[in-house]
Amino acid sequence: MTGPRQDQQVDIGGMPTIFRALGADTGGQVSVVEQVIAPGRLFWPHVHTDHDQVNVVLDGELGVRIGDREWTAPAGETIAKPRLIPHTVWNATDRPVRILEISAPASFEDYFLAMSALAPDDAGPRTELQKRFGVTGVPEWTEDLQQRYGVRL
Repeated sequence: MTGPRQDQQVDIGGMPTIFRALGADTGGQVSVVEQVIAPGRLFWPHVHTDHDQVNVVLDGELGVRIGDREWTAPAGETIAKPRLIPHTVWNATDRPVRILEISAPASFEDYFLAMSALAPDDAGPRTELQKRFGVTGVPEWTEDLQQRYGVRL
């Protein structure tokens, strides 16, 4: 392990993302990023075809929906997000939530790097990137979650 990669931090639509372990550090097995979810923020509902993910809540309370299951995860909770199961997370509190996101296999860190380079209105490149990494949106969840929890994309 190489230790914290503080010099490798990007911003993805207002969400700071710090690269803690890259695929090169783990023989391609996993990547680990730390993310901060601002108060009132809903992360885009989506599903992965190629990656399994695990979140560890480091600080705060994280709203979670995986498939039909929905709950609030406190600091210390570990959340499994298997591939092919739609999921999203949000922060309905008034303070930031800090999480670790572990993706397997590694390579999803490349998605985060590429997303950070796109402007929010770069719909074409964004769609191509999502296709390349096997990520599809679940737009039917967005309005409901926004209304019930007072969060926004």
